[in-house]
Amino acid sequence: MKRVLTAFLILFLVLFVSPVWAQTSPFSADSSNRAPGRILVKFKQGTPQDSIDLNLSRYNARLAARISRLDVMVLKVPEGQENAIAAAFSKIPNVEFAEPDFVATALTITNDSFLSQQWGMFKVEAANSTSPSAWDITTGSSSVKIAILDTGIDQDHPDLSGKIVANHNFTTSPTIDDKYGHGTHVGGIAAAITNNSTGVAGLGYNSSLMNGKVLDDSGSGYYSWIANGIIWATDNGAKVINMSLGGSSGSSTLQNAVNYAVANGVVVVAAAGNSGNPSPTYPAYYSSVIAVAATDSNDAKASWSSYGSWVDVAAPGVNIFSTFPNHPYKINKSLNYDYGSGTSMATPHVAGLAGLVWATGICSTNSCVRAQIENNADAISGTGSYWTYGRINVYRAVGGTSPSPSPSPSPSPSPSPSPSPSPSPSPSPSPSPSPSPVPSTVMHVSDISMWSTSLFWNRNVYTKVTVLDQNNNVLSGANVSLTITLPSGALASGSGKTASDGTVTFRLRSRETGTYTSTITNVVKTDYTYDIGNSITTKSLVVN
Repeated sequence: MKRVLTAFLILFLVLFVSPVWAQTSPFSADSSNRAPGRILVKFKQGTPQDSIDLNLSRYNARLAARISRLDVMVLKVPEGQENAIAAAFSKIPNVEFAEPDFVATALTITNDSFLSQQWGMFKVEAANSTSPSAWDITTGSSSVKIAILDTGIDQDHPDLSGKIVANHNFTTSPTIDDKYGHGTHVGGIAAAITNNSTGVAGLGYNSSLMNGKVLDDSGSGYYSWIANGIIWATDNGAKVINMSLGGSSGSSTLQNAVNYAVANGVVVVAAAGNSGNPSPTYPAYYSSVIAVAATDSNDAKASWSSYGSWVDVAAPGVNIFSTFPNHPYKINKSLNYDYGSGTSMATPHVAGLAGLVWATGICSTNSCVRAQIENNADAISGTGSYWTYGRINVYRAVGGTSPSPSPSPSPSPSPSPSPSPSPSPSPSPSPSPSPSPVPSTVMHVSDISMWSTSLFWNRNVYTKVTVLDQNNNVLSGANVSLTITLPSGALASGSGKTASDGTVTFRLRSRETGTYTSTITNVVKTDYTYDIGNSITTKSLVVN
């Protein structure tokens, strides 16, 4: 479960594989991830300006910047006194919260000429040379913008420059360009120019890129920079935000920025981290964010990938071939193209997939896009322990159907009087000598079960749906659409395909207590008719 902790300034490590950073608690003596001389303060709405000015003067603080959408002030304070001054502001009745400004760092470890070297595109079935793939269904849309909040993107890279539709530098670096190397690699995985006989393919294919530079030329940045980047991306039309970065401390400012994006319809994706343990990484740990772990070409968890019940999906993140700057840069790999590893590389696979799902028109909400990604993932080894849903499957998420099983081929009308070979455990309702079962062309929902788990104030609400054919055989490959009504009346919707046992399980993360009601809105499978009259369509669960 994802928990929210109060926090300060965290180092957002660019999620390449790199040494594990120390985990520190808010206001701890360890100042390694705290920005020197900076704190974040939010006064309650309606606080008089003269009262604000008086308190700033009292604690020798001056205004350095504002995060306007969040009503958060970035204050310069004497170095070494950050914790004490933040604690003093926290005690002022008109202050909603005060916290250090933490530092975050980059978390590092088609006919495109290098497509054959991009094993991840084939593993997740974005590309496939022998059978249908996601790119046979959709090649995305330039109207779908993916914001890469990172170290910048190489401005004249032949495989990227034509994709960049917006740039903004939130750091103190003198350039919007990528002098570190991380953001260019991430951007290429998400949406490099594809099918251009050059370089690599981007999973998001025709998706556009927004370049929000929130980490400086050393690969680190303040939480306040990142929060401003999230708001900029949201206000300028991003449908997806990719953050291949992370820090070890939670922050009210960072969480509020993420919540602002999600409330405005954006899918937010972030790297789970490279700690090799279940300790949280922010912002990935927040429940409104899709947290991404890394896997290798054998579908095994990367040894250094963070994991746990708070991680949602996995994606390829080991030896990923993608773009790098065409000029000297700090990571210092080859110019133009090279390999990189980390949950930083896994994350843009998911961001690119989100871009494709938006383009299909399957979904009109970010919650639906998220459900398409999560509920259509492959349940590889580690699912349920290292991550919740599995390794992403791009083909299924954009509406592709597995070639097996085909609509149940009924037994040929043999003269044999033997009973139906159906493996259904339910006894035949009648011993009468009925003919062999008719072809299964009708399906129904035979069962809906719900349960919940909780950790502190966070809750997971699960809904399991079982689909059978008219002979009561389990039916795989049926696409189930579900809407859950929360205790507050808010709605969450998603869809997913039944597995070989005829079931699909949905998970909703929430903090609300009360009655959750799951309602089946449709069931679809080629050559089958949904018999709603003989189906269970709704189920409720009280969660305390």
